[in-house]
Amino acid sequence: MQRAAWLQGGLHALPVAGAILLAATVVSTGIAAPAPFPVIGKRAPNFLLIDQDDHYVQVSQFRGKLVLLNFIYTHCTDVCPLTTAALARVQRELVHRGWWDTDVVFLTITTDPLRDTPMVLRTYATRYKADMRGWHFLTGDPGATQAVYKQYGIAIQARSENLQDHASPTFVIDRGGVVLGAYGTNLDPDAIVDDLAKLRARG
Repeated sequence: MQRAAWLQGGLHALPVAGAILLAATVVSTGIAAPAPFPVIGKRAPNFLLIDQDDHYVQVSQFRGKLVLLNFIYTHCTDVCPLTTAALARVQRELVHRGWWDTDVVFLTITTDPLRDTPMVLRTYATRYKADMRGWHFLTGDPGATQAVYKQYGIAIQARSENLQDHASPTFVIDRGGVVLGAYGTNLDPDAIVDDLAKLRARG
């Protein structure tokens, strides 16, 4: 897999410990989102959604931790399963290093809230052996989720047979709540762990 390392719209990648960490990218399963994503370089917009255990979750509650935030839907047959599997590999390494939940958490937001109920998301999470101490699969009423898509620049377009195209960034949010950038598709778990290690060392 190839790490996302290309830039869009003239936005510069952010340096961390003298290295290039992330690039703002436009990625999708068939459509383009605005470039760059409007949240890059800004404080992550807060939201209130419900996770797989029916608990309310806000992005702001994870201040002091590093956050990976991405968007999927459970009936997806192409990019979403690959992204989730790659993040599961990252999770396993973070658990091994003792960083999971204490230093790094994942937030995965559905783009199909009508079908992706908490129970459906929990089944999906279990399928990928998600450690739900630090991985929250989020849904909510359509109004709440639509507001999140708009804030984060996530374009969604319905397809036939209950499928959809949607922008698929994996945002990295620092300990202060600022969105540093976004990975594209074809995530490289080793590169992500390396980036998180650099961010962690930065404090």
